[in-house]
Amino acid sequence: MHPSTPPVIEPPSQNIPLHVRLLWLPEAMPGSLFTTLDVLRTVAGVASLQRPDAAPTLSWQLCGANGRTLAPVLPGLAPSTRRTRVADSRTLLVIPALLASNALQLGEIVQRHATALRLVERHAQAGGWIAACSSGMVFALQLGLLDGARVGAPWMFQSWMMRQYPHCDLGSDNAMSVHRQVFSCVAPALQVEFMLRVLGHLHDPDLAQAASRLMLFQPERQRSVPALVSQRWLSRTADSPVYRAIQWLQDHVSEPYRLAAVAQAAAVSERTLLRHFGQVTGMTPLDYLHTLRVERARMLLEVTLHGTQAIAEACGYSDAAAFRRLFQRTAGMSMSDYRARFALRARRRYWRMEDAAAQRGARG
Repeated sequence: MHPSTPPVIEPPSQNIPLHVRLLWLPEAMPGSLFTTLDVLRTVAGVASLQRPDAAPTLSWQLCGANGRTLAPVLPGLAPSTRRTRVADSRTLLVIPALLASNALQLGEIVQRHATALRLVERHAQAGGWIAACSSGMVFALQLGLLDGARVGAPWMFQSWMMRQYPHCDLGSDNAMSVHRQVFSCVAPALQVEFMLRVLGHLHDPDLAQAASRLMLFQPERQRSVPALVSQRWLSRTADSPVYRAIQWLQDHVSEPYRLAAVAQAAAVSERTLLRHFGQVTGMTPLDYLHTLRVERARMLLEVTLHGTQAIAEACGYSDAAAFRRLFQRTAGMSMSDYRARFALRARRRYWRMEDAAAQRGARG
């Protein structure tokens, strides 16, 4: 996130309790709220895998303009099963994008919802946090919560907002911003990344990062999975020597590195390859291969129960100690610490219990 002013808190070290209220209005774009629920449920799911014995520290509810919990019309919209009891300052109010055909209609919506405006105002006065998606930021603007900020605004309403709210600089080209206690983003399509960043600031950065790997496109991992499966570990510019070298490295992650073999695949001399590769990627082919190997190790640590030696071998290292040093240097933490923080499956003892239960159910 690119804050226009420093946020009033630092990102939490880990697992700070947070309750999220999702504001429903008749003019809301439902996708903003549904997507937020997807993010919340994913983060909570990762937390339950990593810490199955711990009480939940993230909870949520769908509320109306009066602040009361709404009865769910679909099972997936129900509140979290256990409400996290937190102070008002540990509560986040999510304001969805609003469906307005033009700027004048957006102004009418905010004027029509005086009750919702008072809800947002009381929440802010109590020290609560706000995450406003796209046109929903008009509520924060109307209350002066973004006065003095420099933030981005949805382009369709930007000129109207600039005239209507002159105390806020809406000329930023940042897609996401935070000013004091208000997070904002400029487009509904950013809601997944937006909420992950908000939860990373307010709740748990490790959980948010782990969930982002499940919810956001991961091109390197998309390319890695077929090779991992085949090995039982789990726009093109084909005429470019660098492209050919990268493709070869991606296809031979687990094999010993030889610059001559990479240059042969790229159809250039070793010296030419090193020069072009450095110009395009800013690194050597070996450094790039190290990046691929560490990324493969990250994925295996997250989703498998393989030990360090097996993962090192899957990444082209017979010497597990050497690979542990590479991982530590690249990732900034040990492999065991990484698995403890970012695993996307239950620990082995819980996995065995679930497997045994499934077998008993099948026999029954």
